[in-house]
Amino acid sequence: MPELVDEPREQSSEALYTVVAGEGDGFMLGLAAGDSAGGAWELGYSAATEQATLIAYELITHREISEERLFASLLELDGSEGEEPVYRAESPEFRVWLDRARAGGAIPVDGESLDASVRASVVGVAYRSDPEQVIRQSRRLGAMFHTDARTVAAGTIVASAVAASCYAQSGLDLIAGVAESVGPHEERITEGLSGSEAVAGLGDRILELLPSVGATDGAKALELAGGDPDDPLSLVLAALLLAAPVAPRHHAAIEQAARLGGSRLGAVVGAIVGARVGIRAWPWAFANDTWFAEIGRRLVRGPDEVRDLPIPYAVEHHLMSGSVPGFL
Repeated sequence: MPELVDEPREQSSEALYTVVAGEGDGFMLGLAAGDSAGGAWELGYSAATEQATLIAYELITHREISEERLFASLLELDGSEGEEPVYRAESPEFRVWLDRARAGGAIPVDGESLDASVRASVVGVAYRSDPEQVIRQSRRLGAMFHTDARTVAAGTIVASAVAASCYAQSGLDLIAGVAESVGPHEERITEGLSGSEAVAGLGDRILELLPSVGATDGAKALELAGGDPDDPLSLVLAALLLAAPVAPRHHAAIEQAARLGGSRLGAVVGAIVGARVGIRAWPWAFANDTWFAEIGRRLVRGPDEVRDLPIPYAVEHHLMSGSVPGFL
């Protein structure tokens, strides 16, 4: 009898569904794992995860985002209350936004960025059962910080991918589902943003990835997605390819994404994969993992309450200095 050899799943281009694992509650743990893997901050996760945490707190408590509340919480971590700033390895574009906001004008910044994609992952979980809201709210969140169409569009792609992963979509179905969700709303996504011509035919561009599902190498995925390492849209499409397969080593896609696009792209793939695989241990250690697991649980299942959870500023200050008066 000939020996049967199973085809490695990460090489398969078949449409695959896996069993729903927590309906997305592992996304925040995966996001922090991906951020940590990217090494933006050498001792763990960076400002990318810190921002996602604040957005998650906002959505857990209110189930919608208020610019005023969110901006106040973001500025608090930058020391707006006279305390020491606790952001770590923030991107240059986020630094510009913070400086403007502290000067009295929270003005969206120009240029390309992956920040919108990390932030949008939270929206994907919060509105996972409403595709229209996933697009609307991720676009709205992106435009609070950015004027670039590719940056904001990349965020809507990530939000849609995370939402689909909450219901265990993968492989061809994940790519096709994201195209179906994002493509019809191209004009809405890019309206009023600069460089909208670079996003033309977005749905078709996502569908063009279908024959390449199964790619597991970061550099190859980027080549298939457009090849521009400075374009957030190309990077996010590469991330989508890497995250699509159901792989035996669920962390392998994060490692490839982190090599390709650093902590922020690692966080994006971590959120997509984490939403699909649920709350589980990751092969590398990082601080506050139980906190991130609980944030994911609450965003998915409630309660809509954070008063019994740690205060984000106190957590981050303690991580950096080892102590906060009155906290520990």
